[in-house]
Amino acid sequence: MRRDLRGRVVLVTGASRGIGRRTAERLARLGARLALSARSQDELAKIVGECRALGAEAEAFPADLTKPEDRARIVGDAVARFGGLDVLVNCAGVGSFGEFSTSTPDIVRRSMEVNFFAQAEMIRVCHPHLLKSAANWQPAVVNVASICGRWGIPSMSEHCASKHAFVGLTEALRGEFARYDIDVLLVLPGVVRSDDLNRHMLRNDGKIYLDFDGAQPPEEVADAVVRSLLTNRTEKACGTASWWVWFGKRMFPRGVRFFMQRKVWNWHKAEGERRKADKPTA
Repeated sequence: MRRDLRGRVVLVTGASRGIGRRTAERLARLGARLALSARSQDELAKIVGECRALGAEAEAFPADLTKPEDRARIVGDAVARFGGLDVLVNCAGVGSFGEFSTSTPDIVRRSMEVNFFAQAEMIRVCHPHLLKSAANWQPAVVNVASICGRWGIPSMSEHCASKHAFVGLTEALRGEFARYDIDVLLVLPGVVRSDDLNRHMLRNDGKIYLDFDGAQPPEEVADAVVRSLLTNRTEKACGTASWWVWFGKRMFPRGVRFFMQRKVWNWHKAEGERRKADKPTA
């Protein structure tokens, strides 16, 4: 199947920056009617203006998705404004890069709250409205998770835990929602480039090497999100690194495990050499 999004109401979370912002731009070019949500009201106003300049109907719905009252408000207001809801795109999220041994309970809980609970409850609130759309169209939920949801990455323990939960929920809901004719799609990016990495990370003190500077651009992920929605792609590993981890888990799990462990060994080796070099000589 191929969806025609022209005139369809799409709610995008995390729309003020990164993947969400680029996804909104692409949906605007396809003629979707956009309900855009994020915490930053100023940044949200900018992307709404850009989408309107592209000829799309767009409205801002500022919210903190970890708050139940905000989730209920933005969905209710979006449905009242546009007359219904056809697609939910879950792009909101936070990152955490650092070792679990130096983490805190607050970081673990915040990761789960933003990356899992908020997304899960957004689906719950949107479900009745997607049901109504199913009467004459093929509605969908698109969950933008991470390849961390398929394989645990060292130094990203909290992030991996939240994304594994999100991926598991997606797979379960795909089966449950099939009887409602609501599709549940999954996009798995790798490390995504950010204009201000520290601003959008709960912590950024991990020891293993991750190439944040060479990470995939958010535009690439946004293209995968929109293509998945248009073609009803059930699961899409986005980017070369993400695809190899996704493929390797299925075909060469021991190889992937060795690769991840080697990253840790390499750091320990480099750290030992640094300490040896820094040790004062007699």
